[in-house]
Amino acid sequence: AERMDCGGDGGMDALPDGVVQAILSRLSSARDVAACAGVSRSWRDCVPFLPFLYFPRSAFDAARGGVACADDAIGRMVHAAARLEELVIYCPFSAARLPRWLAARSASLRVLELRVDSAWSGSGSGHLDCVAAAPNLEELRLWGLTMTREPAWGRLDRLRVLEIVGASLADLAVSGAVDACPNLTDLALLGCECSGSVFLATPLLQRCRLDFVGSGTCSLALAAPLVESLEVQGFNYITLHGGDRLKRLTISKNTGAEGEYCRDRQAPGVGAAVSAWRPVELGSRQPCAAMRRRGQASGDEG
Repeated sequence: AERMDCGGDGGMDALPDGVVQAILSRLSSARDVAACAGVSRSWRDCVPFLPFLYFPRSAFDAARGGVACADDAIGRMVHAAARLEELVIYCPFSAARLPRWLAARSASLRVLELRVDSAWSGSGSGHLDCVAAAPNLEELRLWGLTMTREPAWGRLDRLRVLEIVGASLADLAVSGAVDACPNLTDLALLGCECSGSVFLATPLLQRCRLDFVGSGTCSLALAAPLVESLEVQGFNYITLHGGDRLKRLTISKNTGAEGEYCRDRQAPGVGAAVSAWRPVELGSRQPCAAMRRRGQASGDEG
């Protein structure tokens, strides 16, 4: 095949914009995007067409300036990517800057994933009320936050996937977060600490994973008429309203002690759906495999 000559007058600018956009859209790390943007003016001009930005845990470890440097770099790239659809931030960042980033891309942003444990370290607030600035979100994943009250997310009608990992949650905060997302189809609360009574009403929910750690003194009431897969751990009392479509059920307790599990007697077909599934796992087990896979996905960043 004939080799393209990039050493002439055009240089790397000779590549068509569509080709450059295709190259940049396949990059998985913001560091790679930044490096490519420095190749030439035409490459830098294609940054607004990026659909995805990913900042790994160690993205700015070698940079001087710490979190301030990370904030400036993230801010520049988010504001430059005018068509940004997916934003993933695992590296430390300042909580005060996040509302500006979300507001800047509120129209286009569809997927948001944040590791907020370091961002809110010492500030005492991890409710992420600024999520309300991105009403078009379809998927939201949060790591390591603390929620002691209902988040002020407004109403996220387009959100289909909500996943919270390694969080400390009040029972009202759990219910409030789910209530803000009335059209959820996938819900995962993995490795979360919670106590009290949790009531979740999710009319469109199909897949649900609730893995709570701690004393196991939390009770669950779940109203999910369309649920097909349900994995529950760490509750001492569970009530399911619905279940006609249930195909996969896993129930266990952290301590291995007996708990109480019942169904809504007023819901037709629930008994048949539950009793038809074999086997039902009941007893002590480790955090679910899905949580371990999510942990491994970010393990290279610590």
